Amino acid sequence: MRMLGEWKDCYAGIKGVNLHVGNARLERVWDLSSGTPITVSILDKRTGEEWIEPSSRLPMFRLACLGDTGGAEWIKAACMKGDDAGLSAPYLSVAVDFHYSSAQRTVRCLTRLYPDSAFMRHELLVLASSSVPISETADGPQVIWPPASNETVASRVPVPGSPDYRLDDNNKQRAAAPPDYVDAMELAELHCRWETVSFRDVTDTNNNLVSTDKGLLYPNERRSLRGNIALLSRTVRPGGLIALKEGPTPLAHLQDMGEDYRFSGRRLFTSGSGLSADDLQPEEWMHAYGSAIAVFGGSRYGAYAALHDYHRAIYRYQPDRDYYIMSNTWGDRSRDGRVTETFLEQELLAAARLGIDIYQIDDGWQKGATANSVVAGGRWSDYYEEGSDFWSVHPDRFPRGLKPVSELADSLGVRLGLWFSPDSSQDFAHWEKDAAVILDLHRKYGICYFKLDGVNLASKRGETRFVRMMRTVVEATGGRVTFNLDATSQVRLGYFGRNQFGTLFLENRYTDWGNYYPHWTLRNLWSLAPYVPAQKLQLEFLNVYRNAELYQGDPLAPGASGLLYAFAAALFANPLAWMELTGLPSAPFEQLRLAIQDVKPYHSDLLSGHIVPIGEEPTGTGWTGMQSIVSDRSGYLLIIRERHPSETCSYELFVPGLASGPDAGGSSQPYGELLCTPLLQMDERDRLVRPRPEGAAFAPLQLRPDERGAYTFTRPAPFTFALYHYAFYS
Repeated sequence: MRMLGEWKDCYAGIKGVNLHVGNARLERVWDLSSGTPITVSILDKRTGEEWIEPSSRLPMFRLACLGDTGGAEWIKAACMKGDDAGLSAPYLSVAVDFHYSSAQRTVRCLTRLYPDSAFMRHELLVLASSSVPISETADGPQVIWPPASNETVASRVPVPGSPDYRLDDNNKQRAAAPPDYVDAMELAELHCRWETVSFRDVTDTNNNLVSTDKGLLYPNERRSLRGNIALLSRTVRPGGLIALKEGPTPLAHLQDMGEDYRFSGRRLFTSGSGLSADDLQPEEWMHAYGSAIAVFGGSRYGAYAALHDYHRAIYRYQPDRDYYIMSNTWGDRSRDGRVTETFLEQELLAAARLGIDIYQIDDGWQKGATANSVVAGGRWSDYYEEGSDFWSVHPDRFPRGLKPVSELADSLGVRLGLWFSPDSSQDFAHWEKDAAVILDLHRKYGICYFKLDGVNLASKRGETRFVRMMRTVVEATGGRVTFNLDATSQVRLGYFGRNQFGTLFLENRYTDWGNYYPHWTLRNLWSLAPYVPAQKLQLEFLNVYRNAELYQGDPLAPGASGLLYAFAAALFANPLAWMELTGLPSAPFEQLRLAIQDVKPYHSDLLSGHIVPIGEEPTGTGWTGMQSIVSDRSGYLLIIRERHPSETCSYELFVPGLASGPDAGGSSQPYGELLCTPLLQMDERDRLVRPRPEGAAFAPLQLRPDERGAYTFTRPAPFTFALYHYAFYS
């Protein structure tokens, strides 16, 4: 094989007409003989299992924005090492350019290979240009396929959409390929179970964020499905394959086709590029939605672990930067009406007493008024229309600027964050101005955390500029600035879009509107955690004593469970005190201070683990919880008794290396006894259990598994919880 590039165990090379890319765990092979990439192999190198039908002639992609181009006139390839501006784990990037001179288009298939990883990522980029250098990807691009003639290209492999292209000789309607797709594979194995996972954001109006479809492959079935994840598991022997779509939720798809995946018999398409011909620009690469493939052992936990590894490669978490407890006053619905220097001084003092890491000033610090302001007539984009001072500091609320506030925060050991709304107008035409504003605020006041709100992505061009703005800031600050990406409304990046620039601000919830319940917040974390890193989510807990009259007679009211219970519901993410801290009653304030004090020594370690849901789905009336797997034999458990009559409940735990855990059909019994050390415990509403004498440690619990491998926990009353460090010790 003629090597195009190598780094560690990652490689790309040409063997005959085939392009091989892979590492020690996974290899993919394309036949390029037609000028179109045909996937002829996806090999799980650990097991030797081949996932692709050997006779497959299915082109990898088809982009509606290209029109009917046939095969490429030439193909070039180059490799280089990258790390996404320091955000990701290092990878070998393989750029393969397919040039279509008749359409004056070039498609770049960019594959990212991570050392010793069971996944690879693909991204298609399109350039509207008559000539294309590949020099920005690497030095020394190599021509890896010159065609003999256009006629030869057309005759070797039928192009999707042509009269000769058939997926089934007996059914033309079922055989039709999607008009626009970013990956495709013809599976060798018929006996597979499939599952697709679909997500919803726009959480202002959605609270059921995860849904699934399931089935078995059937040779005569054509099925259109929604989602960002397609899981395939063999039924007659172990083995699994994941096809992932890197894009927004269905609520935010550009050029939406009404599907994300299509099964046509054993052929699986990842549908919808998001691109239109109008998006294409001369001399500017436009990004289609991406895709990724991964192999796993076939168990439920194996799939979760593969997704965990994928996310951990895309974004390298730094505990000092990415794991925190934040506060923001907006949850008490004063909006910007109380945002002043004097008010924030008192809030910062309260934040320091509680042990809050970051105090975020929401909308209202700036001179300009938004549509959410208590001041009528505010804007929601077009911020630069009437001059450049919209984002200057409000002269009346902060007559001395933000410097006194930032200096006080610094003296108290509290980091400062700010709300900001990039200008979505004209497809983010002012993205450079937005980047300059953020960088100026960072340099003047040392602010490293910016909540980005008001984002509305109307086109791929707008998305490209928005991402460019974030990347510019990250690169200019050496990764010190990070973003909280609001997922509550409008058209945004979702859970699997190009959101590797920080955390997700998941939801606005308010007791004023009666739409906050701690078990709803926990349920969203519980539902998302198998697929989206819990560490990426920012989850709110509110002042549950406000607006109690709006919940009168409700047995699941926030006030019934209390402030500490609400805090615990957000504990396995980045907790957000969504409240005015100075409005908390003194006794719960003190209990929250103690809870944060007790949790802080362990919180970074807890968030460094693989976080998965355990117990029942939160409903407010069951037993539920979360597990953080830090190593094969240890981690953290959150055990929650909701409003349930029983004092005991048995939990199956996930154990790496074993087919164990809920829905896995395995047992944790090989690891035997479990040693659980309490770290935080509430046995009655808003009163922590404290070890005696003060400062001593809790006595550990020794638990034996039952015949199912489950462990029984006890909680003395409804709406109580315990946080444990666990270790298997036999």
